[in-house]
Amino acid sequence: MIIPTFQAVQYVDKDGYLTPQMQMYNDELNNILRNGLSDNGWTLPTVTQTQLAQIQAFTGSDVMPNGSIWYVHDDITLYYEVVVKINGALRKITTAAYP
Repeated sequence: MIIPTFQAVQYVDKDGYLTPQMQMYNDELNNILRNGLSDNGWTLPTVTQTQLAQIQAFTGSDVMPNGSIWYVHDDITLYYEVVVKINGALRKITTAAYP
């Protein structure tokens, strides 16, 4: 989920209503959140194995915390797994059929 970057523009007009730029920002933010965090399920970020290795190599304040979760989808290697970071290590979640 890519959250839009906040822009330092005028927030409200002379009548106290949101400016067009802020209306667009709020609309985009709301759509992204609605699509990723709905009652119909949460959308996990999709990454390749290479991208996940790069994420795992982050240091300092960029390190992803325990509990971070990704859908690893890689058409080249035919790898499709849900991966979660637990106690500093990446663990894949079983892909056994549901239920």
